[in-house]
Formats: sequence, structure tokens, C-alpha cells
Amino acid sequence: MPNANPSSLKISQMKGILHVVLETPKSKSISILSQAFETNSSINHSFFLVPAETKQMLPDSTVWELANNSFEMNPPHTEREEEWFLFLSNQINLPEQIEAILSMLAGNSLLHVGRFISFVNAEYLREEKIVKPWMDAIAHFSDAICFTNRTNGNGFLISEYVERYKSLRYPLETYILSSKKPAPLSQILSPTARRISHVFDPVDLLDPEDSPDSDFYLTRKASGERARIIPLPFSNG
Repeated sequence: MPNANPSSLKISQMKGILHVVLETPKSKSISILSQAFETNSSINHSFFLVPAETKQMLPDSTVWELANNSFEMNPPHTEREEEWFLFLSNQINLPEQIEAILSMLAGNSLLHVGRFISFVNAEYLREEKIVKPWMDAIAHFSDAICFTNRTNGNGFLISEYVERYKSLRYPLETYILSSKKPAPLSQILSPTARRISHVFDPVDLLDPEDSPDSDFYLTRKASGERARIIPLPFSNG
């Protein structure tokens, strides 16, 4: 992890919008989101906050690690409100990362969650027994799910998931992204929340049953274990 330097700032000093990104391997999420900065002149500065296992790095990116239930990183120094993209890890349990985000937000009133976006390489949908519980979990937290690498062989699997969440009346948006057309990033990054989960909503606006501690996937048993386990289908371990 890089050492602090004059061009870095503390997490508590970050301000602006924090988009949360969850992805399968080979989903091309970084290259897709990078297009927003290349084509949208209104976005002056955007920064990628990526887990240590990320191989693809960009000039405006910082590696994070999770320690003591908190993110550790040295974001680039900026005086203005910016757009931050926090890429989550496939090697760490999702609830731990979400709780670390909540801790980050609790210590910084100038940072606000924008969208929770999931990128799914459709080829992985073939592994239904492993991937379906994970898909249901990310659908719970996501404002948008973007499917990539659609083929004639996996298109029906995408349709099954899209219809599944429609039938469950999930408000999330789904996108099938083509490598031949620009992604509709203005829609994907829309500030309108579409997620089922209320964990990122302002606490003073929540009913008791909607508090983070009551979230379906964050709740713990008396033993301390999660009431519902989210698998790690893409872990190297």
C-alpha cells in the first residue's frame, strides 16, 4: 500500500459522490466506466479506488486494503467535490465491505453514496448453483446490474435473471452492454436510487426495521455469524 504523501488526503476529507462497484472477473467494468470520463466534459475529476488484487490500474486510481473493519488508502488530494468509484473485492465477504463503507460515511458528512452498480460477465451465469445466491445478494444492494459478454449461448440466462427480479418487483435497472456500442452511462450513473436495501439511506429517514443492522444480508445471529451467507464464487481461496 502506498505511503501517505503531500498529494494524498485522509478518507475523512473526501467529498462528493461515492459510487460503489461490484464486478465478476472479466466484466470490463473499469474500461466501461472510463468511457464516462473520456466523453463527458462535465466530469473534471473522477477517481477509482480499487482493491489490492486489481491488475488494471489507471492514472487516477488508488489501492485500498481492509483492516480492522475499515478501508485503508491514500486518495489523491483534491479541494473540490469529486466523483469516486469504489471497486469492491471478490476476495472479501460483501457484508464486511458494506459495513466498512457505512463506517466511512459515518465519519464524513461530505461524502454521499451515488449508485451501487454491479457488472456481470454473462458467461459466469452458467454456473447457476454457485452464482445464483450471489446474484440475488447483489440484486438486493444494486441500483443497476450491467451484463457484459452476451452471446447466443448465454443470452437466455440473462433474460432469466432480468425476469426474476422483475417478478420480485425489484426496482433495480438492468442493462445488457454491447462491445459495439457505447454504454448508456448517463443512465447507469443516474443519481436516482433504485436499490431494495436501505443501508445507504440517511439514518434519520429510516424506519427501525430498515436500519443497517436489520438488513437482510447484514443481520447477525446471537453467535455473531451472519444470518444469511453470501458466497464468494470468484474468490481465489
